[in-house]
Order: sequence, then C-alpha cells, then structure tokens
Amino acid sequence: MPTPARGYSDSPRVTVAELLKDPLTIPALILDMTRNEFIVDSVLRPGGSAPSGAVRFAESTPLYADDFPEIRAEFAEVPIVPTSVGLPRVVFAHERAMAIMVSDEMRRRQSVDPVTRQLMQVKNTMTYSWNTAFYSAVVANANIQTLAVANTWASAGATIRADLAQASFLVENASTTAPSGMTQWLGFEADTLIINHGTKNTLLQSNTFAAPYVGDIASENLLYTGTLPQKIMNLDVMVSRQVPAGNAIVMQRKRCGFIADELPFIAGPLYRDEPRKTFRSDTQRASAIGLDQPLSICLLSGV
Repeated sequence: MPTPARGYSDSPRVTVAELLKDPLTIPALILDMTRNEFIVDSVLRPGGSAPSGAVRFAESTPLYADDFPEIRAEFAEVPIVPTSVGLPRVVFAHERAMAIMVSDEMRRRQSVDPVTRQLMQVKNTMTYSWNTAFYSAVVANANIQTLAVANTWASAGATIRADLAQASFLVENASTTAPSGMTQWLGFEADTLIINHGTKNTLLQSNTFAAPYVGDIASENLLYTGTLPQKIMNLDVMVSRQVPAGNAIVMQRKRCGFIADELPFIAGPLYRDEPRKTFRSDTQRASAIGLDQPLSICLLSGV
C-alpha cells in the first residue's frame, strides 16, 4: 500500500519536560555531541592523571645511550654506558568549564530551541577552547621545528608537495647530540597534516596541487571531487578552524606530547538552582598539555 503523506508534526515531539525528567539526559547529549570532536585527544596520547594539578616531564629524551657499546674481552667486566634524560619541564592543569541552564520559563513554554542551541554552543565552544590550547602550546614552544614556505600555496609558483615532503623530512630526521658527540636519531615518522579550512579551500582550488590527477586517476581530481583525499603525501589529513591562519602542522601524532587530566571532560547531572529558577548541567575539564617530543612537530608558515 502507498505510504500516506505525513507532516513534520506527526512524529513524537521532544519537550523540555522530557529532557528534564531524567537528570542524565542532557549530560548524555553533551557527551555524545563532543565525541571525537577534541583534536587535542586525537593527536596527543593520554598522559594519565594529574591529581596535583601539575605534571613533570623530560623534553626531547634521547632514544639511545650516550655512547656505543664496547667490544668486551673474555673475563672483562661489562662496561656501563651512561644514558641521558631530556630537559626537565613542568606543565600545569587549567580548568575550562561552562554550564547549560534550563529556566522555568523554558519548561513552562516548552521552548526546546533555546536548550538545543545551548547544547550546540557549549559543544562548539569547549572543543574550540581545548583545540586552541593545543595549537597555542605548539606555537609557543621554541623547540618545535619550523619551515617557512617559499611561495604561498595559493600562488602560481606554489610547491605544496615539496613543502610537505620537506616538513616530513625535518620530522623524520630530527636528532639530538649525545655528550660523546654521537648523533642520536629520534626515529619519528610523520603521519599527520593539520590545516585550517582556508588552507583546505586553497588545496581544493589549486591547479598545481591537482596536476598529478591525470590518466586513470583523473576521476580523483580535487577540482572534480571537491573533497580532500584521506591521505596527502602519506599524511592523514585533519581540518580544524583553530589552526592559526597561514600555518599548517606536520607531525607524528600520539608521539609529540600528552594530555593529562586532573578532571576528565565531564557533563554533570542536572541540578536545581532555586534562586535563579533554573536547572543546570556543568561541563568541565581540567587538563595539562605537555609536548615532550617537540621535534616531532613541524610548523609550516606562509602557506
């Protein structure tokens, strides 16, 4: 039988009263909306808890001993080779918090839109804040690697793939020098490219960048598909509005640093704020961001 015509109001409608009936409904919505939204959690490894509000770590700890092993003669003692630890650093946890409020007026009038608007705004603002905290830590770290591109990626003389190859080279050939003078390679593998939406638009419109998509892969041409490939130069592509304008980041994720939670991201159950005649749900996160291997990051400028 033919399906009868239905209107937008035929399905069950969500009301403010329904949202308030269970104090965990709104917090569950917040947690669901923010899942996989924190780029900071995608690129940094979990650093454990930070109950004191501070985390001590060593920056750029070598992966090799300070000297080569010796050739041991028969009956000779096994030589002790000294090892080194990176520079001591301390980072502190900072709490970022926001509250969602549902007033008695919203409940009486069944005004769902203000509630859903707050949910979206809190989700966007919390992810914006923590992603910005990561990029600020990258830009403020004097020990990361930098690469100023010769031509902007929107120009006719852009060398986008060469720039990305050079950035990957810097990451993968990062090294330190042991007290003995031995060069110690840190063994990074560049696997991630982070750009902002402006740079994404530049890549999609770049004739230079799209030039290799010919022959049997012409159907993959960015000018035709309008979407970036999942990998560029073997780098997983992430797009974030919080990347500073004119910059791009090439890095090895989960190796460059950590995020340690004093208070993991939570959305508390609804509770009554009687003086203000509202119900509230508080979202909070207190975490410390540390870049213990800054040489695994290359910040491109002038893109």
